[in-house]
Amino acid sequence: MTSQLELKVITLLRSVELTQSMETSHLKKLAAIAREVKFPADRVIYRRGDTGQAVYLIEDGEVVIEMDIPGKGLMVMNTLGPGQFFGWSSLFPSERKMAWTRTTKTTRAIAFDAAQLRAACKNDHELDYAIVRRAAESTADRIRLNRQQLNDLITPERA
Repeated sequence: MTSQLELKVITLLRSVELTQSMETSHLKKLAAIAREVKFPADRVIYRRGDTGQAVYLIEDGEVVIEMDIPGKGLMVMNTLGPGQFFGWSSLFPSERKMAWTRTTKTTRAIAFDAAQLRAACKNDHELDYAIVRRAAESTADRIRLNRQQLNDLITPERA
């Protein structure tokens, strides 16, 4: 039997560009390991060096991913909002977080437990492929944005 939370998660995943084309059986597996979380404004979700506990899908609110730049402090690399995922490195248990993630306002999200997600992927290679492909797409998009941001920082303004 499908719970109300599972139905909510499936509906949300169907509405998000990154996951809307996933097979229903895969969405059901994701929904089965999902839980709702709520973070107050200005809450650090994880720090550089932490191990990943979950992959998150933002329902409402805003999250920034920040890097510690020597001599400059924390710099916002990405700003994420509703319908966007973060915490992809949690899929790889030996990886440590390379950045800080913090809310800028009260944020509601769906958390997919990393250990359960890895186990589900190990048992279903098609799900594994679907998840890793989407993680790569999301990461590639962020790398493009970061390159542009760095280019804007180092390229002198033209008058």
